[in-house]
Amino acid sequence: MTDNEVLLTYKSNLFDLIYDGEPSTYIERWLGIMRESWNAERVHLYIHSDDTYLLYGSGEEQDIPLSIREEEIRYRNPFSISYEGANEGICHGFAFADHQGGGSLLLFWSGGIKVGPAHLKQIWEVSNRFLLHTSAIQTVHEDERRYRELFNVTEIFHSTRDVRKLLVVTMDTLKRVFPQDVFTLLLANDPVGNEAHSIRHFDLDKANEASMHVFVSGEMKCWGEHVLYAPLKGTQGIYGVLEVKLNPTSPLTDHKMEFVRLLAYTAGSALENAKLYEQSRKVISDLQLINETSHQLNLNLRMTDTLQFLRKQVEKSFQTEDIGFVLFEGGAVMIAEESSDLFGLPSGKRYVDFVHERMQENREAIFIGEMSEQVGDGEAFSSLMAVPMLHDGNLLGFCLVLHRDTYRFSFDMYRLFQSFIHHSTLAITNARLREKLEELVITDQMTNLYARAYLGEKMDASMEQDDHGTLLLVDIDDFKSVNDRFGHQVGDEVLVQVADLMKEVVGESGYVARWGGEELAVYLPSVEQSIGALIGRALVEGISEKTSPRVTLSCGVASWHRKRSAVTVEKLVKRADEALYIAKNNGKNQVVLEDRTTYA
Repeated sequence: MTDNEVLLTYKSNLFDLIYDGEPSTYIERWLGIMRESWNAERVHLYIHSDDTYLLYGSGEEQDIPLSIREEEIRYRNPFSISYEGANEGICHGFAFADHQGGGSLLLFWSGGIKVGPAHLKQIWEVSNRFLLHTSAIQTVHEDERRYRELFNVTEIFHSTRDVRKLLVVTMDTLKRVFPQDVFTLLLANDPVGNEAHSIRHFDLDKANEASMHVFVSGEMKCWGEHVLYAPLKGTQGIYGVLEVKLNPTSPLTDHKMEFVRLLAYTAGSALENAKLYEQSRKVISDLQLINETSHQLNLNLRMTDTLQFLRKQVEKSFQTEDIGFVLFEGGAVMIAEESSDLFGLPSGKRYVDFVHERMQENREAIFIGEMSEQVGDGEAFSSLMAVPMLHDGNLLGFCLVLHRDTYRFSFDMYRLFQSFIHHSTLAITNARLREKLEELVITDQMTNLYARAYLGEKMDASMEQDDHGTLLLVDIDDFKSVNDRFGHQVGDEVLVQVADLMKEVVGESGYVARWGGEELAVYLPSVEQSIGALIGRALVEGISEKTSPRVTLSCGVASWHRKRSAVTVEKLVKRADEALYIAKNNGKNQVVLEDRTTYA
């Protein structure tokens, strides 16, 4: 084949390639055409990077160098260069300008048809025009493909408010458009991590100068020749930095920079909108929590119900592991039963003591993400929030929550927790006052026994739900003489002694009340008369032995049983009172049953 025939065949094949070829395959097919046109054994392309040239494609042949240093090239003119390195697989070649990256390309071949210098120059000129033309076509094609990707990803950004989906779509798009480069998304103030998609936390302490500059200034910046940083910027702030590590064979062009800038800006705006949407939903959720809590607490709940409800709300809203309610009562520190079991243990009380000490100093809320240096080494819990319960300037107690993970609670959660406890404190205060008032109503102030009316309510309730019960009416014998001899103050002290001893004997089996004056009463629900008589005898014997000055008791016992006859509180009291009357007139210091049997 003559030199002209080689040139014409080469031109014809290039024309066919441009006419019906896919731009993304131009380079590979061009190398094939070079090999076929010259009947060459090998054709290899090298792309300039820094001070070396890197082999394009795979280097499966052992005698083909993967890279060539500039000093290994002998350059006579663009269409006549030679390789003078150690490898023997390549020899002569062409040098072209890289019209996409501004560098240069080297084309080497070995074997094949020998072509004269004049025709060799013509082949170089044709090849150079081909590269110029294909470069322009590839640029248009790549721009079209990139902006089509940008359009598609923008549609997705507008259709979702899922932050994680936005981030994943951004990274997938970049990797699809520039598969040869390496992308990493560094997010600030957001611990969302996804190593599979190269999404990481932006550690400000470890960030390099270039990435910090981009994060602060909001402007793109190159770091060296192969790393680019672009900000994820919205209208209200910068949410992270996109790191691009360029492949040496894929130079940074203006088109690539513009695409990365647009995508980063679009992603930043979409991320900002998604975060604002999440924040608005969070605000609505927080308001619903406060409203629901306030509504529930306004139902005049008892203290136990109030604290149980608060615990459920806190556990649901803040994902805590342990929660403690600490109340101050008369100078004492009381851990409410509704608290987590941890706070009943020495390990939990250390946290209570720590918070209590801090609260006594400044009465301010506490927000700690790493507790190891605060309470002591090796502590199980790292995150702590504690908020004081303040009412009219008085410190009523505090609520604290714990979690084992470091920095588990966000600052927004801390602010919500403060608002939550602030709104709940009034309900806790009201519940405490309500229970104190109830206690005043149902309790005799001198003896701390139940009042007569309260005992009557308990007997009514027992007669509705129990099958039987026993009533003891007790009177202090000759109590007037005690007052006359020792004075009313001593008489009051004796009355208190008797009341305390009676509560000790009865315990949890019944209710002890002051019936009137020196007359006392004991009601024993679901207790047979025989057991009631034994308790009456224990009272009579104990009082005479343990009071000072010594007094004795008279006791009347009456009982009821649903199977025997209908009964009312009034009838039961009347029978017990009649038995007491007999005991008083029969020598005192004894127990008499309603059938007039003397038991002691």
